[in-house]
Amino acid sequence: MDRLLEREAELAALAGLVDAAVSGRGSVTLVAGEAGSGKTSLVNALRERVGGESVAFLVGACEPLSVPVPLAPLRELSELAGGGDLNELRSDDRLVLARALLRSLAARAPAVAVVEDVHWADPMTFDLLRLLTRRIGDSGVALLVTYRDDEVSANPQLGLLLGDLATRTAVTRLELRPLSEAAVRELAAPQQDARELVRLTGGNPFLVVEAIATGNRLPATVREAALARAGRLSESARTAVESAAVLGRRFPAGLLDMLLPGSSAAVDEALAHGVLIADGTVLGFRHELIREAIETSIPPGRRAELHRRVLAALAQQPGAGDNARLAHHAELGGLPEEAARYAADAAADADRVGALHEVWLQADRALRLGEQKPSPERFELLLTCSRTANFASSDLEIAVDYAERAAALADELGDTPGRGRALIRLAWALWSADRLEGAKRAAERAIAELEPLGGEPYLRALATDVRMEATAFDPLRAIEVGAHALEIAGDAGLDELHMDITISIGLARGHLGEPEALDILRGALDATRAARLTIQTVRTYINLLFIAATLRSHALVDEVGREAIAFLEEYGTPIPRLAMMNYIGRSLLDRGRWDEALEAASQSQTKWHAEVPGARAVEAIVAARRGDAGAYQVLAGAWEEIQSVPEGSRHANMRALLVEAAWLRGDHDAAREQIDAARRSPVTPRFARPAAELALWASRYGIEYDAPRRVPAPIALELAGDWRAAIRAWQDLEAPYEAALAALPGDDAAARAAQAVLHRLGGSGAARAFQRERASAGGRAVRGPRASTLANAAGLTRREQDVLEHLATGATNASISAELHLSERTVAHHVSAILGKLGAPNRLTAVEQARALGLLGKDGLVGDPK
Repeated sequence: MDRLLEREAELAALAGLVDAAVSGRGSVTLVAGEAGSGKTSLVNALRERVGGESVAFLVGACEPLSVPVPLAPLRELSELAGGGDLNELRSDDRLVLARALLRSLAARAPAVAVVEDVHWADPMTFDLLRLLTRRIGDSGVALLVTYRDDEVSANPQLGLLLGDLATRTAVTRLELRPLSEAAVRELAAPQQDARELVRLTGGNPFLVVEAIATGNRLPATVREAALARAGRLSESARTAVESAAVLGRRFPAGLLDMLLPGSSAAVDEALAHGVLIADGTVLGFRHELIREAIETSIPPGRRAELHRRVLAALAQQPGAGDNARLAHHAELGGLPEEAARYAADAAADADRVGALHEVWLQADRALRLGEQKPSPERFELLLTCSRTANFASSDLEIAVDYAERAAALADELGDTPGRGRALIRLAWALWSADRLEGAKRAAERAIAELEPLGGEPYLRALATDVRMEATAFDPLRAIEVGAHALEIAGDAGLDELHMDITISIGLARGHLGEPEALDILRGALDATRAARLTIQTVRTYINLLFIAATLRSHALVDEVGREAIAFLEEYGTPIPRLAMMNYIGRSLLDRGRWDEALEAASQSQTKWHAEVPGARAVEAIVAARRGDAGAYQVLAGAWEEIQSVPEGSRHANMRALLVEAAWLRGDHDAAREQIDAARRSPVTPRFARPAAELALWASRYGIEYDAPRRVPAPIALELAGDWRAAIRAWQDLEAPYEAALAALPGDDAAARAAQAVLHRLGGSGAARAFQRERASAGGRAVRGPRASTLANAAGLTRREQDVLEHLATGATNASISAELHLSERTVAHHVSAILGKLGAPNRLTAVEQARALGLLGKDGLVGDPK
């Protein structure tokens, strides 16, 4: 074993985690270091120290293939643990795969499971590692993950994984430092200058060892250092290690013997010189840097020949090896037809486990190299590429291009059903790229192509159109077409499509303000989860949370939000989670929890997605309510961001906020202009909540405006002129800000209570606007609350605090009146103001909330507000 210096602390830390595994506690350790820093040597040293009969030591490694084999290191671990190949589960459910792997590893506990060189892993491996870290705590498994930290910036998926694991309590990080001059001096020969060695190698252990091995000559590069060791081999041994370099980092000894019969003496020489190492019947390179250097040093013609020979040897093995590996060797061996065939098979393999990134890359490889493939096969590959690139590519226009090419090829073939399928795929690709009008046209063309044929393809086209109508265009039409589509799906027994259409109908009814939408979506959520339909479950969560926030069903937002975010973290779907944070932010805004709303909106914007303008609008309206002079410009900027897409619900919601922001700053012309634009819009009335809010603002400006069919109760009361009932209705919906604005036409007591609420919320800009509008309407200007009122956590006056303290004892209005020498009517006004400021529907709730705010002790009073 290599001599290990200055790694005692790291080795001791790992040994401690193995001891914890023996006690039944699992852990994850991330071992980071540049190439050559000694990660593998550290793992080997740990194996020497703790491996044996009492502790299982299992190693799975990633390889630098042109397209990674999905789950390769985890499949290797599963097989070593006795759990079989994960591919045999034939599941694309990451949770199922992660649980199966953890069961296999835990069955060998106490165990050390190593994933080496994860910087070369596929995205599916990253997803399963996320899931494993959540569940490993009581498994008795110490999971070690090694990676090159100088490659993180070039691998966004690795960066996301490291970020996700940063706060996990079960995760430990070890960063391997360069060797010190003292350590180098201990390794070097007496005649070698340790200080110069450190200067030239940077203390990199691999370079240090190779430099020392060359005597006084120092290698200029890592590649030169690696080749120097191989350069000391005989010609036959060099031939053997060249063949081995093409095989990969680790391989069965028998496979090399198939390539080079009678090479055992050459292999022994390579082992003796430390180029190759043996682990039972498995051979490998002492360091991946050596393998990389040797492979790249082989002349291109000979390297291609070796790849062809490796392909032939692998193809003769039982099971014929991984199609992904065969495609890799076939392409590098200059065999395009074989590479295309294996790549198509590899794409199908990857699809079975849901590794969409690898499906896309392998299907694209099959297209690129398989120009001679029959057109129907190329058509299916184009559809596969469009479907998977839509999820896996950062450039969504790539998915559009594949779909357009598929549609053109179907035209050439005269394949009407194929053209319809391609148009459906084109519709989704355009939708993802936020090209909504083009997406809608593609869906309508697909329906026209497929309707005469009927069957499942036609229903998929209908489902696509219904989803788009429900999401962005016309909820009523979505319900109408959706009812027809549901009937077809039910008769045909197409359950997944039935669920898809049901989700769309639930969303459409929510846009129309129908409370039953929540029941429809809850039912769809139960169905999709029971059927283990991950993508449909994600979609249901998104729509349920959006509609719950839209309908101000805040308890449901809290419940579903927690559940949905946990689910999305399990499945590694960041964009839906970011969209949900925007919906949660809107719910918190509605409840007057503005600081929390700002935090949620900020989290929603960590990466671009379609809801980012909405999150920016939340930030802008809070700033406007707080009196920030620049808030309107921020909101106008968010409005500009959505002008490139057809008018829909996002525009209606933001237009209502633009009216409010203009009102807050006293720009009534701008407010009227937005209201007038909304009146002229054929789209805004289709979305009940923003349409109702705009109708309310129009009434405040004396503008005639048709309210939607479904109007929230508080707005209906305001439009009817019943401000007292409207305030109570807003309070019932946990809407303190809206309850305060409902007092605009109210009496002085209601106005004072409203001002107190606005100040308590931190809405100084809104409080000024309220006072300005009261004065301009001819009402008496109500002065703001006293300093003592502002200091009170709920904005209560001293007298209201007195009344509250009596309420906490269960006193009636009559007894409070006698105790405080006030009329019962005055006490009733104080009680009403207290309920309003605390946002409470009744006395009992008010007392509970006051205690939570520290206004009352657990068993009574805390004295006057300071």
